Amino acid sequence: MSRTPRALLAIAVSVTASALLLSACGGSAGSSAPPPTKKIGQNDINAMSRDKVKDGGILQWGIEQYPSNFNMFAIDSGSGDTPPVVESFMPTPAIADASGDWGPDPDYVESFKLVSSDPQKVEYKLNQKAKWSDGTPITWEDYKSEWQALSGKNTAYEIGSSAGYSSISDISKGSDDYDFTVTYDPKLAEWQDLFNVLYPKSMTSSVDEFNKGWKDTPKVTAGPFKVGNLDKTGNNVTVVPDDKWWGDKPKLDKIVFKYYSSANVEVDGLASGAFDFASVASNIDAFKRTSAMSNVTLRRANLPNYREIVFNGAGNSILNDQKLRVAVIKGINRDPIAKAEIGQLIPDAKPLGNHIFLPGFPGYQDNSAGYLYNPDEARKELDADGWTQPAGAKFRSKNGKQLTIRDAIAGGVKSSLDEAQLVQQQLAAIGVDLQIVQDDPNTFFDQHITPGDFDIANFAQMGDSAPPVTNAQSWFISGDQQQGNVGRIGDQKINDLLKQASSELDQDKRYALVNEIDKQVWALGHSLPLYQRPSIVACRNGLANFGDTGLASIRYQDIGWAK
Repeated sequence: MSRTPRALLAIAVSVTASALLLSACGGSAGSSAPPPTKKIGQNDINAMSRDKVKDGGILQWGIEQYPSNFNMFAIDSGSGDTPPVVESFMPTPAIADASGDWGPDPDYVESFKLVSSDPQKVEYKLNQKAKWSDGTPITWEDYKSEWQALSGKNTAYEIGSSAGYSSISDISKGSDDYDFTVTYDPKLAEWQDLFNVLYPKSMTSSVDEFNKGWKDTPKVTAGPFKVGNLDKTGNNVTVVPDDKWWGDKPKLDKIVFKYYSSANVEVDGLASGAFDFASVASNIDAFKRTSAMSNVTLRRANLPNYREIVFNGAGNSILNDQKLRVAVIKGINRDPIAKAEIGQLIPDAKPLGNHIFLPGFPGYQDNSAGYLYNPDEARKELDADGWTQPAGAKFRSKNGKQLTIRDAIAGGVKSSLDEAQLVQQQLAAIGVDLQIVQDDPNTFFDQHITPGDFDIANFAQMGDSAPPVTNAQSWFISGDQQQGNVGRIGDQKINDLLKQASSELDQDKRYALVNEIDKQVWALGHSLPLYQRPSIVACRNGLANFGDTGLASIRYQDIGWAK
């Protein structure tokens, strides 16, 4: 089970955009070893020109959760499966290339460019062919309305993050409805990836529409595909080509986003023909099975995906005590967890030392010193915090209350259960009772993680091509607004550092500030990053322009089957 670290742009399945600067090529069918590594800026999508791709065909795309809200900016749309569904039929004004550089999607934006540095101003010129499915032109007013909804100023909007949008001070109309200027105050270094998905003014101008109006269905669309069928009973979404689309005609007849209950079900479906690709990730059984499939190619990238344990610091959780959280962190040995889960795929796998940067790209440094596995120190800190373990007692207690922690995991996710059971054994050794609760994977985030129904939770943070400061917004907190901070743990120091980093134009200084944020995240005991998660995708042979896109955004209209 996965969650996006950044609600504004998060591609959850490992076939999509990433922030890490490494990617890898596919292995041949039947291969038993991980595929070799490609160079920075390359990806592995079986790239073909459109004239070599058939017209027609279906792509069967597995998802772990039906979208809980088709507004992917809403706080309750945390599942990583929402963005790939939504982006097939909604505007994507900003897109990333294989090198991770952001630029305008010409189907929606002719150009955007910095026209003034002080004050910082960016001018947009829109593609006048772009229209919503109800015939309404896409104009500057849609962009202004989306900014106002996501700015964070009106707290009635239940947003996942205000990252970037909170730095905008004004959006003003230019020469016509297709020309506007964005002014930033304070300055925003990472402005290019804003408006990566656009919603209509009719939705973003209304609090009720934004929060709840799109929970069951998107009201209008404006992409190469449109919604063909929503099957809430079967948890499937079907999209079909939109005959009103003004860009390149989609090659596929339809994409069916089909629910699967576990990784084994997805791999079974790939073998039987029910799915056209399967995310292998760190599942060694899935790796072995898909490697032996004769009609399948393994595609792999080194993405910013990692497994983690998130702590709940809200008042209703036993872990609302920072000292307790840090002591528990020191009672967890991540080395055997990493080796058990991914050792066969990455023999030199090591625990991560950073929540924001991952090894392999600029900015990474290990900030975990002082929070490493040290059971003796964990016991001393628990004692000092009042959680004592009398002689003969199995677990610690304080003021008559036993130290019992609920670990919420998605049922049917092997990696989550394996990790939870290892942590359960480790914490028992320091007198902590860990109770594992397996929740319905289809409602795991919207009914348990987002509302805070957990003490700790195991899941994957799925990276995207969002810049580091934007990703760091996962630790922003403002009053009772958690935004994308599901642990509800933060402080003013992090908020201030985020503001500094956001407006710092010097990359080295900006990365240094982000690392200061990470150090504070460690100090607060917000979460414990476990290991970088391999990204291996098994794709059916003949599938073109799809696989591990690395840093690049998906062009849904180009996906298809080779002639």
